[in-house]
Amino acid sequence: MAKYPAWGVGTDVSATNLALCVPDIYTKASALSRVNNTLSNDPELVSIPLGVGTWHIKLLLFWCTDTSATPDFKTRWVITTGTWNNPLRARFGPGSGNTAAPNAVTPLQCGPTAAGSDAVYGTAAGTTFYNATEESYNVVVTVAGTLSLQWAQNTTDATNTTIQAGTTFELRQIAA
Repeated sequence: MAKYPAWGVGTDVSATNLALCVPDIYTKASALSRVNNTLSNDPELVSIPLGVGTWHIKLLLFWCTDTSATPDFKTRWVITTGTWNNPLRARFGPGSGNTAAPNAVTPLQCGPTAAGSDAVYGTAAGTTFYNATEESYNVVVTVAGTLSLQWAQNTTDATNTTIQAGTTFELRQIAA
């Protein structure tokens, strides 16, 4: 588990201590489509261990909607069995009112949303991938648990909304 070591004068620069500086990476290997607006866990980005302490968590998202601009896309971070501070996550991606293609997104959103609330991203029809990032440096876990990404369409539509391979969580514990 990535954790900033307590470096000090005389600290051993060993492979073990250096490995503590490497973040934990969880990446989707395959695309997954859904056609409903009920949030549910992504089967590849589920049960990610979070120990007690303060965490820096970043999520890089890739998705598309095949033939309709209606469904859009929503995400939520969920901790299971544990307890956390429901931190704010900074979001950067297409605004919920966006209907433009990925290379012409308007409006862009760059505001915070609580981890346990929906982050909604607007999309146009097509198979070109959109991307967004969600990030928090202040995820305070008081009882160890597991992190999962939940996602769905924002508005139910028969058109596939597909989260793509390469969608990634990066985690690093920054304080005990």
